[in-house]
Amino acid sequence: MKIITIAPRGFGANTYVLTEDNQTAIVIDPAQTRVESELIKLGFHVSYVLLTHCHFDHVGGVGVLQESGAKVLCSLEEKKLIGTQADLFDAFGAPRVAYKVDDTFADNETKTLCGMQVKAILTPGHTSGSCCYEITAKDGGRYLFTGDTLFAGSIGRTDFPTGSLAQMRESLFRLTKFNDMPVYAGHQEETTLSQEKKTNPFLLDL
Repeated sequence: MKIITIAPRGFGANTYVLTEDNQTAIVIDPAQTRVESELIKLGFHVSYVLLTHCHFDHVGGVGVLQESGAKVLCSLEEKKLIGTQADLFDAFGAPRVAYKVDDTFADNETKTLCGMQVKAILTPGHTSGSCCYEITAKDGGRYLFTGDTLFAGSIGRTDFPTGSLAQMRESLFRLTKFNDMPVYAGHQEETTLSQEKKTNPFLLDL
């Protein structure tokens, strides 16, 4: 499985492109409309968009990808927040992006998408419907995409609408029980679960 990171220009989240065949791809959190042109350069057709949560800085490119035929998925709980004040478009004065959710994940549900096994892990705290995605490649490799739940050395904010520090701590504790794997977060650099368990101050007292 190939993982390509598209870093934001200005304020925005990391966007991740996953492909097994160098043709069809999953995109996680397309933060900006420029993601579409980057994908065209790569020669990928986007079949699915996965959202870790619906905050404006993670979904700016969802609409254009959906218009090109991509199916949009998120957790069942997060779907309820799309188009509400909880998506932070209004709070940050960002122009709204129109898109709809085509399918949802229940907690621990696994779907096969573009030849990859995608498991959704509900991790409320940053938002009430935030989720992480554990992706298993054809070769058995496992990768964790954490959105704004877990960062390298830090965690996501819990003071936005539907956020909860208590829920965040429960979600982080849940992640500490997973075996080691690479972690691709919504912001900052790549890390690993083992590294975060050893050094992340928000995990040390769980």
